[in-house]
Amino acid sequence: MSHTTLTLKELGQITYGISLNRYQDDKGSSRRIVNIGNLEKLHVGGNLSETKLSTSNIERYQLHEGDVVIAVRGAQFKASVVTNETQGSIAGQNVAFFRPEPKAEIDSAYLAVLMRSPQWLEKSLNILNRQSSTSLQSIKVSELRELKIPLPDLSTQKQIAKLFLSTESFVKTTEDLINSKKRLTELTILQIVEG
Repeated sequence: MSHTTLTLKELGQITYGISLNRYQDDKGSSRRIVNIGNLEKLHVGGNLSETKLSTSNIERYQLHEGDVVIAVRGAQFKASVVTNETQGSIAGQNVAFFRPEPKAEIDSAYLAVLMRSPQWLEKSLNILNRQSSTSLQSIKVSELRELKIPLPDLSTQKQIAKLFLSTESFVKTTEDLINSKKRLTELTILQIVEG
């Protein structure tokens, strides 16, 4: 099936996160920071760190609902969508963020799902003459801008994102069940051993 394909730079703006050393200020205002650890799920989450930052020029790093935050350094490539709960936070070091153009026909969750796909990412980066991608040390924003994004219609994009979310939910439920069974087993063993 053939789809329109556009580069990421044709769909919106992508920018590195803030350099904390440059903006940290004990007299500044406390701001929530999105780091790589907040990109474990499709939506930005977890405990966002807080840092006091100078207020000059940090607005450009402030995240909006629907932005896609992308890990640009680290052991695994991750991408997550900014939600209503995390909007207004600041994109931290080691991440970049993509902000779609208002008229771009791309669903943010679809883009994050696509960028989480090791097979798609490896193929896309190899096309850009880059080595293996799924265990990368770093990726440049200039490389991200050139990624060719396949664009099925918005309805299909939303279905793909919904499928990923249901799988993510199933995995979490399964992990929770496994952990509960482990705790129950440990308690049972402890009761048997201690009498």
